[in-house]
Amino acid sequence: METKDLVLIGIVVVYVLIAYLFSRLGKYREIGTRRLFILSLLLTPVIGIAFLASSQHRKLNLYTEERFKCEECGYVFSEEHDNCPFCEKEGKQSQLKPVSMFMT
Repeated sequence: METKDLVLIGIVVVYVLIAYLFSRLGKYREIGTRRLFILSLLLTPVIGIAFLASSQHRKLNLYTEERFKCEECGYVFSEEHDNCPFCEKEGKQSQLKPVSMFMT
């Protein structure tokens, strides 16, 4: 292979690598990683960054679940127990208190 061919292959590899790295920035955006990679690859990474900047942050769907927490050891259970099983093994009687925990 000639040096011109090697330089051309190097430029293409660097271009695809830059497009990939820019696309990773879209993970927490509405545009997403795949769409941003395709836009960066086909149009240019500079235009991909413009699309990234105009994209909104992805909204997390938060909800709460009731859990049961031991005040003594701090362990949180998903099922209701009369007393904390871990504290009972140590000979302590610690009641669990219901708490609401944010989930994603």
